[in-house]
Amino acid sequence: MRLMKLFTALSLGASLVLISASPAGAREIKPGVGLPSSHPSHYGLEVFVKTLKERSAGDLDAKIFAMSLLSVTQMFAGVRDGVVDAGLVLVPLFASELPETQLPIELGMLGTNGYAMAGAMTEYNFTCTECLAERLKHNQVYLGSASSDAYAILSTKKITTLDELKGKKLRSGAAPWSRWAQHFGGVAMSIPSSEVFESFSQGTVDGGMQLVTDLYGVRLIDVVKHVTIGIPGGTYHGLDNHNVNRATWRSLTESQRRAFLDSAAMTSAAMTWRYVSDAARNMKDGQQKGIQFHQPAPEMMARHKAFIDADLAAVAQAAERNFGIKNTTQKVARFRQLVEKWEKLVPITTNWEPNALADIYRREIFSKIDAKTYGM
Repeated sequence: MRLMKLFTALSLGASLVLISASPAGAREIKPGVGLPSSHPSHYGLEVFVKTLKERSAGDLDAKIFAMSLLSVTQMFAGVRDGVVDAGLVLVPLFASELPETQLPIELGMLGTNGYAMAGAMTEYNFTCTECLAERLKHNQVYLGSASSDAYAILSTKKITTLDELKGKKLRSGAAPWSRWAQHFGGVAMSIPSSEVFESFSQGTVDGGMQLVTDLYGVRLIDVVKHVTIGIPGGTYHGLDNHNVNRATWRSLTESQRRAFLDSAAMTSAAMTWRYVSDAARNMKDGQQKGIQFHQPAPEMMARHKAFIDADLAAVAQAAERNFGIKNTTQKVARFRQLVEKWEKLVPITTNWEPNALADIYRREIFSKIDAKTYGM
C-alpha cells in the first residue's frame, strides 16, 4: 500500500512538472514517442508541436520526449499515470486492454493506401463508443491515428508466384501477415525488428513481409535483392498518435482542446505522409543499388484477393470468441465501408502533401468533435 501511495505521488508530481508553463508563459505539454527521431512517428509529432503553437495562438507549446523518458512498451502506462501528458501508443502491444480498437487493426490486409487507412481508422475510432470507452477506462483520450504505407515482400530470392512463395521462411511482424504467409504455404517467423537485419544476412529467413521504408529503417538495403510490391499488402494503422492523459485533457480550456483537435489532424497527415514518402524514396534508392522490384503474378493476386475476403470473416469470429466482442460482423463491414470511402477521398495516385491531407481529415472528422464535451 505504501509503495502504491508513493508511486501515485511520484506520478502526480511528474504530471505537474510536465504541464508547467514555459518561460514565455505558454502552457507546455510534453508528449512522448518512444521511438528515435528518424522515425515517421517522431516527424508527425514535430509537425504537431508546430501546428499546436500556431492553432492556439501561442497559448500552448510542447516539447517531445523520444526515447529518453518512456519506451513504446511503457507508453501506455505512462500516459495513463500522467508520467507524460500525451504519448504515441502502439495499440497491438496492448490488445488485451484495447480489444475493440484492435479489431480494425486485425483487418490490416485491406490496406493498400496509407492515407485512406489513416482516415478510416481515425473516423472508426471517433465514432466507436466502445473504442473510446476502453481508452477512457485507462485514463486516456484518443486523438487520431496514422498509418504506414502498404507492406511488400523484401527478400533475397525472387518471390512473385505461388510456387516461389511455397516453403519460403518470411519474417512477420503481426498476425495478419502470418496468416497470409501460412495460407499460401510459406513459413511465417516472428522476429523482433532489432534482429531483422541479422536474420536476413545470416540466411535465417528468405525474406520478410516488411515496409519498403525498412530498406533504410533497419538497413535491409544492404542484404535485400528483390522487392515484390502488392503482396502481402496491408498496412500498420494501429498507431494512436498522441493519446492524452485524461486529467491533462480536462485541465485544458475549451479553446485549448479545440487547438489540440485541429492540430491532431495534422499529426495523422504528417506521420502517414512521412511513411509513404520515405517508401517512395527508398524504392528509388533501392533501384539505383541494383535491387529488383517486381509485381506479383496475376494468379497470385487473384488468390490474394480471395484470401482477404475469407480472412475478414475469420477475424470477426476470432474477436468474438477470444475477446467477447459483440456485433463483430457488422463492425468489420463498417470498417470496410470506411476504407472504401476514404480511398475515394484521398486516392493513392494523388501527390499529397501534409497540409492538404490535414484539411481533409479536419473537415471530415476532427471538425465534428465537440471540444466542450469530448473526453470530459
